[in-house]
Amino acid sequence: MKKKNIWSMITDAGLKKTKIRMNIIDLLEKSNRLLSAQDIYNNFYEKDDSMNLSTVYRTLEKLVEAKIINKIHLEQETQILYEFNHDEHHHFLICKSCNKITPIYGCPLHDYEKELMKETGFMITSHKIEFYGYCIDCQKNM
Repeated sequence: MKKKNIWSMITDAGLKKTKIRMNIIDLLEKSNRLLSAQDIYNNFYEKDDSMNLSTVYRTLEKLVEAKIINKIHLEQETQILYEFNHDEHHHFLICKSCNKITPIYGCPLHDYEKELMKETGFMITSHKIEFYGYCIDCQKNM
């Protein structure tokens, strides 16, 4: 993603333009894995030791509220994880051995949600699925 697009995302969300917001969005957009606040802090601390963890947490919360990034709560994770919001619904495969987390796209539950809402009158606003097992690398080592 180009910096111009990141700036416009921040502006469109009604947030002030700051270097840390741009850097966090850029880091999450380029990351191939979910990141914790500590991961993000560690990434920036190497480049700027004036950064503090509380600033990272506050910035992440603002970006979640603005729907620029997603906050992920996984059952077996002790930390909250974050990802760039690609506006694409997905679930996760989680390895019980190495803790690798793999997003999976293409959800078969949308039709089922509609059917449940029709049958029960319950208004479903979201759902979450996590599959736990062993990745191909860990299976080889078993």
